[in-house]
Amino acid sequence: MNWILNYAWAIIWAIVMCILMLMPANDLPSVEFFAGFDKMVHCGSFFLLTTLMLFGRIIDTKRRAGKFKTIFVVFLVSILFIVLTELGQMYFTNTRHADWWDVFADMVGICMALFSYFLLYNRRAQYQ
Repeated sequence: MNWILNYAWAIIWAIVMCILMLMPANDLPSVEFFAGFDKMVHCGSFFLLTTLMLFGRIIDTKRRAGKFKTIFVVFLVSILFIVLTELGQMYFTNTRHADWWDVFADMVGICMALFSYFLLYNRRAQYQ
């Protein structure tokens, strides 16, 4: 049960993402600031989700998990979430549809977060 608290922010953000991604397109604002704005939103939302999952994993393992194992686990969970949201858009909504470019933008956000973690996270550094 303690793991739920460790991943609370990631769970909350995943619920918000599911609500927004499965909401009918008519209920969302149709303002596009520039071409491809929706792909940037996909990229940013999955970047934030992956970052929150990495943070939860660090807390959950008390900074003991290896970097590559953490990247692998978070990557698999993120891919599963992409598949579930795109299948949800395909089968559970009439106004939304699954799009390969959305999947690509989601993957870019995930890879950006994992690459940042790989470069910047140091397990031995202690927070003061």
